[in-house]
Amino acid sequence: MMELEALEKLVLEKLIFDERFENILADCKELAKPNIIEDVLKYLIQHKLVMSRYAGNGKPSKPGFMYDSDHMHDYTYQISAKGLKCLMEKKK
Repeated sequence: MMELEALEKLVLEKLIFDERFENILADCKELAKPNIIEDVLKYLIQHKLVMSRYAGNGKPSKPGFMYDSDHMHDYTYQISAKGLKCLMEKKK
C-alpha cells in the first residue's frame, strides 16, 4: 500500500461522504492554501484513492467515467474503497 503524507490523510478523512469541492476547500482552509488542497485532491484521484462524481443540477451525484480537472467545481468527491483501505491500514 502506498505511503500517504499527513495532508493527504487529512483530506481523505474529509471525504467519507460525498462532498462538493467548495466544502472540501472550506473544511481544509486551516490545513493549506486552496491551490495546495486542489493539487492533493488531483493526486488522490490519480491514484484511485478518491472518486469524482458528476454533480447534476439539483440531482444526486453519479459516478462519471470522465473527469475534467479544469472544472473541479462541477464534481463531488468521495473516498474510494482503495482510499478507505489505505487510510484504515495507517491507523492500525
